[in-house]
Amino acid sequence: MTEEKQVTYKMFLPESMRARFKSICALKGVSMNEVLLELVKTWVTENEANSSTTTNKGKGAV
Repeated sequence: MTEEKQVTYKMFLPESMRARFKSICALKGVSMNEVLLELVKTWVTENEANSSTTTNKGKGAV
């Protein structure tokens, strides 16, 4: 089985939050990408089931 093509995604957050996030990831020995990927996977899983019953009209809605 081949791996799915990886794409980049740019996000904006305050510099101080990025510094705190980067520090905690380093202390835990994980990459920032690993943490963000896990958070997105969890959010998508939790919200896929609700997508047919909830209408999302907010910014970034598909």
